[in-house]
Amino acid sequence: MSLPEYNHTNPSFIVSGLCELGDSFFEQIGKAHRHDFYTIYWIKKGKLRHSIDSVSHEVKDNTLFFLAPGQVHNIQSSEKIEGYMIAFQDSFMCLRDQSQTSAIKSSLFFNSQFSSVIQLSESDTEDFDSVIKLMMKELSLQEPDFDTALHGLLRYFLVLASRVKGESVIATNEQHAAHNSSIFLKFKNLIEEKYTELKNVSDYANLLYIKPVLLNEISKQLSGITAGEHIRNRVILEAQRYLHFTDLTAKEIAYKLGFEDPHYFSRFFKKYTNQSPSEFKEAAKAVNTQS
Repeated sequence: MSLPEYNHTNPSFIVSGLCELGDSFFEQIGKAHRHDFYTIYWIKKGKLRHSIDSVSHEVKDNTLFFLAPGQVHNIQSSEKIEGYMIAFQDSFMCLRDQSQTSAIKSSLFFNSQFSSVIQLSESDTEDFDSVIKLMMKELSLQEPDFDTALHGLLRYFLVLASRVKGESVIATNEQHAAHNSSIFLKFKNLIEEKYTELKNVSDYANLLYIKPVLLNEISKQLSGITAGEHIRNRVILEAQRYLHFTDLTAKEIAYKLGFEDPHYFSRFFKKYTNQSPSEFKEAAKAVNTQS
């Protein structure tokens, strides 16, 4: 699910009462889904079960929970829910960008469980309520520098939540690295499932609910090569296996690997191996003969 589905003006930041979200929120109740944005829910009234990836939480009145992009979650409730949702794109707070002095790598989103659920006491709620109301006012009036004000209010909200949780708002490098490792592992698994269908980084980034540039950055950081190279390498490896171990023609292999144009497959193969498919096959035969 993308942020614009909640608001057709396509903002990078939303704060709203849950009831005001309408069908786009309540139709998701009971369905496992993912967001491509950061989400904070504050359940003020109502009981529900909330599953985040493989962890299930019983949520009651005055509970905050935090979701990072790409996490699979499922809200199940048979009664009325009241509360708020804060949602923002990665670009709004640059949460992952360590080069930005304004960056917050929030431990509320990046932690060993990849989720945070915080129970608020009655005395906690007044400050959170005030911050949410100020956010709504800034979004409604959109006076000069309102986006700067929203940045500050979101930061303050995260600091308040971190104080209640008893942790620093800044995630450790280990927590951040663990989150990136999880994304990279999912990416590698997706390649194994989809490499004959999907050849572009953007295709995999969409499935992971992150931007292609971020997927490339994570891939390069953890493996030394880009996401695009991982995809190409997997396709090339399978092509070499077919050429080496079967009697399939280059045209047949091209179709098996999802290429609509066999000539394009041959050019693709030669570009990244410096051999045409037929040259590779002949070289493989020569090696097999010698052995």
